[in-house]
Amino acid sequence: MIPKEIVIGNSGSDYVAIRPIQYGREDWLAAEVRIACGGWSGSLKTSFMKGELGSLAERLGILRKDFSAAAEFGPLERYIKLRFSGDGKGHIHVQGEAYSKFSIDTQLSFAFDIDQTYLRSIVDSLLGVESAWKVLS
Repeated sequence: MIPKEIVIGNSGSDYVAIRPIQYGREDWLAAEVRIACGGWSGSLKTSFMKGELGSLAERLGILRKDFSAAAEFGPLERYIKLRFSGDGKGHIHVQGEAYSKFSIDTQLSFAFDIDQTYLRSIVDSLLGVESAWKVLS
């Protein structure tokens, strides 16, 4: 089943949500990214190259096994950047930036914490989107 969206965090609180819009023919996925943190929220449209979300899933898989590890996500289209860092006790710090244009113009910086138990559903959703991509291509 294709995930409707990938949610990093708690959708009722602080989160980043990636919602696939269209799987393109040229190895690109158009998506809407929504961010809510503290009292701030915003959204943007971007595209991810085939393999980028799967690569993030792999890095987060390492973090699932080693709570002191870190993972970074910096897709080719740099509308969003994410960093995940573990404290060794199962708490994961998520930090990121979102841009209205390629790394210029309006920027939203955000940070929040999640528990390591969130990682499994994040990884599963990322892999689900990548798998659907392979089927649809």
